[in-house]
Amino acid sequence: MPELTYFYTPTTCSLASHIALEESGLSFEASRIRLHDPDAVAIWRRTNRSGGVPALISDGRLLTENVAILDYVARLAPEAGLLPDDAFDTARTLSLTAWFASTVHITGRMARAPFRFTLDEAAHEPLKTEGRIRFEANLRKVDAMLVGRDWLVGDCLSVADAYALVFYAWGVAGDYPMVEMKHYSALAQRMAERPGVQRAMAREKTPPFPV
Repeated sequence: MPELTYFYTPTTCSLASHIALEESGLSFEASRIRLHDPDAVAIWRRTNRSGGVPALISDGRLLTENVAILDYVARLAPEAGLLPDDAFDTARTLSLTAWFASTVHITGRMARAPFRFTLDEAAHEPLKTEGRIRFEANLRKVDAMLVGRDWLVGDCLSVADAYALVFYAWGVAGDYPMVEMKHYSALAQRMAERPGVQRAMAREKTPPFPV
């Protein structure tokens, strides 16, 4: 197996791949990147030019972006079942992670950090307001996907569930009506009971979920 070092920052989307690594059973070193410290970011950019997280170094090679890292980790540890055996279900899982990255994440970022979209301070509040509306709508879509299901795809936890937990955590932190989303809340509680998820959440300082 390759030597793995995972780079993360608490409260960010790095929780997704962090969960996958813990659930995979693979050996890895976890390294926190302090994105709010300019000096730390400058040093980090020597390794990762984008300066962001998550990032995974595998035998000296850098891999970034959750969609790629989740797929790589799942394929390194097929016995963990983080991708379904069925080819179509695997494609559905990748479709979900792509949607999470390209759509759900962006609306969450609009609500959490409108300054990432424009330097015009007058536009920040309208962006934040619209972001909250869109992000909540996406959270409710995830809730609807889980009606009658324990997991988003297949019969066990997959990388799609790991990514979905990021947005549930953001919803809790952002005072969204998560308790109204019964199916999503059940998934979050189910995952929070798993030792691997607990380790990732503790390292990423994810706040407890409402019961």
